[in-house]
Amino acid sequence: MAPPNAGPVLAPLVEPGATAQTHLRTDNGGINAVKDAHGNVVTRLDGTQQVVNTNNQNVNANWQGQGADRAVGDQQSQGGQFRDISTYSTQVQSAVQEASGILQVGQNTNQQAIHDFMNRAAPIMEAAAGLRAAGKHADAAAKLSDLAKLADDFNGQVKINLKDVQGQLTGVVDKINGAGGNRPKSGGGGTRTPSAYTQGGGGGRSGGSSGGGGGAASKKRLPAAIPMQPGTGVKVNLPDGSTVEAPNETAAKAVRAALTQLGVPYVWGGTSPGQGLDCSGLTQYAYGEGGMDLPRTSREQDIGAEVPNADSLLPGDLVCWEGHVAMYIGNGQIVEAGDPVQTGPLRTTNSGMPFVGFYRPTG
Repeated sequence: MAPPNAGPVLAPLVEPGATAQTHLRTDNGGINAVKDAHGNVVTRLDGTQQVVNTNNQNVNANWQGQGADRAVGDQQSQGGQFRDISTYSTQVQSAVQEASGILQVGQNTNQQAIHDFMNRAAPIMEAAAGLRAAGKHADAAAKLSDLAKLADDFNGQVKINLKDVQGQLTGVVDKINGAGGNRPKSGGGGTRTPSAYTQGGGGGRSGGSSGGGGGAASKKRLPAAIPMQPGTGVKVNLPDGSTVEAPNETAAKAVRAALTQLGVPYVWGGTSPGQGLDCSGLTQYAYGEGGMDLPRTSREQDIGAEVPNADSLLPGDLVCWEGHVAMYIGNGQIVEAGDPVQTGPLRTTNSGMPFVGFYRPTG
């Protein structure tokens, strides 16, 4: 179902994204039930393994000869089977958690794409209607052509996101299947942090994928950011207790404001601090608290000056993709509207979205 504010013309154009959103939904109750069930298996098998170990100790202490050796061997074989099952259940728990995170990031990314499309399409529609009313039908047709191109780009983003999510989920299944049917080995199965919210992916979320950045993005020609001069920074305290220096008071206030929103839910199109924010809503609010107005959508927030590389980033700088934006807070960390608003490691990937670059709104 298209967003309620889509209107009769935009609704068909945004429908692919709305349909994708239904495919990316997660059953949190079912996910928790699976995790709990496998957690119970691991707990019970751990208890059984302790009984096996005790029995082996008793046999070794009180029984000698071939019969004792066979009994110990049987116990050890049984213990090995218990460990394999316990390991597999642990891997399933990790996989379910990872898959849930991947889907959530996919949802956030898809929601942000819909939001950005609607924000960019509405003024085009309004302009076309005005031109048509003025009798300038050729100009109106040109505007509608622009709208069709925008819709094609939007559908491309939706497909890229779905393909990226599918690829990541396939990787999770392959790990459970032992990458081709190999028997699970003893030891816990490793997990990979999902995209961004991580991941890199999406918006949200997240959080980012560990794959590529999704191709080149068009960039504005902006001046290079001026490096901060020694002794001119403004100190900001981070949640981990460390202190960083922002390049100016505006950026410092923006970082502090963004960090006050940690834990706030992700809401598509959200601009309500403390209640619900999307990625660009978070950064717009944060810089607003610093006395600076940012454009509403993520694709329009690549303003000010361009930061040439990650090593030159300062707190308050923005990390921009075609459909997502995060704020660098220092010490290799960003804050972003995943689900919920959260901090995480700096990245340049986000569910296959083209990476635009690093930007310092204050220049």
